[in-house]
Parts: sequence; structure tokens; C-alpha cells
Amino acid sequence: MPKNNSQRCLTLPLEALEFLSRLEIRSIADYLPLLKDPLKLSEKLSKKFNLQERSALMHYLEILPKIREKFCLPANANLICDRLAYEQATARDISEYKAKLWPGDAKIADLCCGMGGDSFWLPAGISASGVDIAPEKVFMFNENMKRLDLPHRAVLQDALEARGGDFFCIDPARREKLEPSFESVLELSKKFCGGMAKLSPAFPENEIPKESDALYLGNASDCRECLMLSGVLGNGATRAAAICKNEIFEWQCEKKELQNISLEAKKTGAFILEPYPVLVRSHLFLNEAKKLGFWQIDSTLAYVSCENLPPKHSGFTAYRVVEQSSLSTNNVKAMLKKHNAGKITIKKRGVEVVPEAEIRRLAPKGEKEYILFYTRVLGEKRAILSLPEPRYSR
Repeated sequence: MPKNNSQRCLTLPLEALEFLSRLEIRSIADYLPLLKDPLKLSEKLSKKFNLQERSALMHYLEILPKIREKFCLPANANLICDRLAYEQATARDISEYKAKLWPGDAKIADLCCGMGGDSFWLPAGISASGVDIAPEKVFMFNENMKRLDLPHRAVLQDALEARGGDFFCIDPARREKLEPSFESVLELSKKFCGGMAKLSPAFPENEIPKESDALYLGNASDCRECLMLSGVLGNGATRAAAICKNEIFEWQCEKKELQNISLEAKKTGAFILEPYPVLVRSHLFLNEAKKLGFWQIDSTLAYVSCENLPPKHSGFTAYRVVEQSSLSTNNVKAMLKKHNAGKITIKKRGVEVVPEAEIRRLAPKGEKEYILFYTRVLGEKRAILSLPEPRYSR
């Protein structure tokens, strides 16, 4: 089967998922080395499987390495899903963090449960009952719980018809619009004493009820979701958490207080600092920067600056300013030449530029490596040549 056909397919029918679940893990793994040669793989599969089975297996093999990476699974473990379910599922690090937010004996209705990513890593003593309107997702959930030796099970049901009770979590589809709608999620939340609704990081925070928390989750380089915490789980705060391998960094501020925080804007100091994306999305960088005496280099942008770095602080990646110039091509090239710049990484904010194309145009020929910011300083477009500060690098 041609590779591009399986790549275009996002979902698999129930019969295909059942077929995949019957295959031995070892037999599936034997085919993985052939992924680089789709024709050879297809020929080998054709000797044992019919067209529909080959199509399903090709689809699954292409996402299997990503499944193992996303859920930190050993090489001898497989979870059953299709491409869409894999893409929509919560990754293990985020799921484990969210699992710690539940009370120790919570009974959770996992609504729009998908393949089960939000319930895989719940601590012992917490039970989850999955609900999904798609029989394929119910099958994935139940099959994966068996494979992970977990007691949670799912049933076929419309999430909006859930009875209510203790706690809920919900992961609405977001490919075009929220489904169920946000209004429906708000109505649903009234049936439970508390819950979590997974939203896009770009979801308008002003639409989240003032008594609920908005929690932004990601790592040092990415913001992956906005989680609305309602009922007894929320107290009207804006929160952020960055899960960085062996460390978890958390920040929060009351919504009312955050609305009144502003920073002074002035010229760049000895350092330019880039807040973690979760701090940018939540606007909590303003609160954290103010505590540390940082200022903005432009009132409309999330770059801050200082003359002296504090001994220790999380949430910002710092760069030592080497020199800056206007965005004139001649001026930027002269600055790069002066400092023997050869390999550069462009970071942009407030300036429309395609970094890869700009680097080709500048064609630096030196030997040293730098970070080049294209941004605005007090409304003026500037190029800022810098070096990462080791204590504050991601």
C-alpha cells in the first residue's frame, strides 16, 4: 500500500482496531525496521494480510514509534489507537501532572475519553469511568486499560447525557471548533462538584468563568493546553506549570490582581529575557517579571530586560546582549561580521520575518554562534545580537 494513502487517513474503523489488537506485539515490532522502505514493507505484508488489514497495519506502524515516545512506553509495549486519537491524547508528562490535582479518592467521569490518555496515570484509589460517543474510542479506551492492567472502563454514551456527581474531565474535539461547545461544557460542569476541561492554549481567557482557574500547561519551550478547573478545583486564579523532565515549575496569581499589573517599558539592558511560553500565554510573566525588577522592552511584547540577573529564578531564558542595530540589512550584516558570527538562530516577536529565509539572505560567514532577536524596542524595530546565559538556558 502506498505510504501517502495511510498518512492521509486519520481514523481507523472498529474492525481495523480489533484486528490490530489481536496481533502479537513481537510480530508488529518485526515490521518497524521496514518503515523506511514502504514498498518492501507492503510486499512483505501482502504475503500474510489482505488489503484492509495491510492498510490498518501500515497506518499503525507509522504512528507506533510516536505512541511509545508520547506515553514513554518500553519497546515491548503497544497501545491501540489511530492517528487522530494519538494526536488528540494528552501526553504522559502532562497527564501525570494533572492526575496529582485530583483528590485522593476521586471518582472521575472521563468524558470524550478517546484512547484514555487522561486516565492512564491516575494514582491508586482514584477511579475513572470513560464515556465517548464513538464506539472506536470506547474500544481503544478499554483495550488500552487492559494492556496497562488498569481497572478503568468506558461505555458508549453522549458526554452531555452524563449523570453528574463527583468529578469530571472532558477533552472536546478542537480540529475546527469545540465539540461539544464551550457553552455545553459549562452546563455540564454544573452537574459535578468539580472538573477539568481541556482547551486550546489560545482559548480566550475572558470566556472562562471568573470563579474557575485557567491553568496553562507545557514545558520550557511549548505551551500545550489551557485547562479550565471548575467547581471545588478552582478559586479564580490564573496558573501556569512547566513540566521539564525532572523539575516542575509552577506560578499563579489571582485574576483580579493580574489584570492590574503592568511593567515599565524602556530600552534594552545588559540582558534580554524570554519567558516560558506558559508564562506568555497566561500573562503571568508580568507578575513574575515585576517581582524580579525586570522591565519590558516594548509594552506590547513579552520580552523583558534587566541589567543584573538575580541569583536564581525559573520561567525565563536569559541572553546576554552583545550589540544591537536597526533592521537595515547592511547594519545587521556589519554587526554579524564585526562579531565573527557564522551560525545564528533568529528569534522574532513583533517583526514579520521568515527566519530561515532571513538567515540565507544575511549569509553570515564567521565562526561563532549567536542568537539574533528581531523585535521592537519602544516601538522601533531592532536586531539584537546575543549569547545564551548558561544559568538561564533551557
